[in-house]
Amino acid sequence: MNRKAFVYKKYGSPEVLKLEQVAMPQPQPHEVLIKVAALSLNPAEWHTMRAALWMLRLKNGLFKPKHPILGADVAGKVVAVGAQVHSLKVGDQVFGRNFKGGIATHTCLDENKAAKIPQKLNFEEAAATPLASITALVALRKGHIQAGQQVLINGASGGIGTFAIQLAKHYNAVITGVCSGQNSELVHSLGANRVIDYQQEDFTKTGDTYDLVIDLVGNRPIDELQKVLKPGGRCMVVGFSNVKNMLGFLVKGGWVSRFGNKKFIPIDAQIKTTDLEYIGQLVQDGIIYPLIDRAYDFEATPEAFHYLGTRRAKGKIVITM
Repeated sequence: MNRKAFVYKKYGSPEVLKLEQVAMPQPQPHEVLIKVAALSLNPAEWHTMRAALWMLRLKNGLFKPKHPILGADVAGKVVAVGAQVHSLKVGDQVFGRNFKGGIATHTCLDENKAAKIPQKLNFEEAAATPLASITALVALRKGHIQAGQQVLINGASGGIGTFAIQLAKHYNAVITGVCSGQNSELVHSLGANRVIDYQQEDFTKTGDTYDLVIDLVGNRPIDELQKVLKPGGRCMVVGFSNVKNMLGFLVKGGWVSRFGNKKFIPIDAQIKTTDLEYIGQLVQDGIIYPLIDRAYDFEATPEAFHYLGTRRAKGKIVITM
């Protein structure tokens, strides 16, 4: 029995993605097999496909991908369960993330990295939720967020940023969002107290300081980020725009974190069922919601990747079956 999947056998632009018939996966003892109803893309998929940073190839394959199907956030219905799965059953509607085979009509999910979809969410909204919401949640937790703190979110209108604003508002923080002017109204509506248009103003030169900075763009050197942190402040960085900033963060950021009173912490969120259930409850209670920019048909997946590469999406990009 086969499934359809977008396969890439070399690194490059979205044109390397080819729709093919591939073998149907068999769930491992702690996995469930789902028929995918919708999936969503993250910057991680873009960087893995392009492999422009040579360090990514150390993990994924130097000259060609080790895993020919990219990962994705997915939502769908369970059609088979592994021998040791106890919390899910055939017919359950679930969401989660498959890191090495998500862009397909069927995929497997680890029971401990999936959860039942909240009643308020349809499949598209559920697929838009896992990695972005959990990354935002982990960044705020590791940032030791507290009520009344000054929090700055750089990249506030993207998939992670839109969740981070809503979660920070839930924790009663005072939020400054950094985005383009055309997205200012959106970021305000999600809960930001103040919005800085990066095209008109440089947040590192305003003189304002923050207890917590969540940098989702990675386009600032450590020296500039240090200036906007209060004493004892923390900076969470998710991804980098270039190798120079990444190395600077690892070297100088590590030095400052160890010997200074400001902390620079990289975020690489891991999906857990308990966190998905927590996010699901917040959605069910109407406290947060996933924001979808565009939805594409499965056959138009390369087109969706092209839009992902513009880095202009407001919220998430979803693909429907």
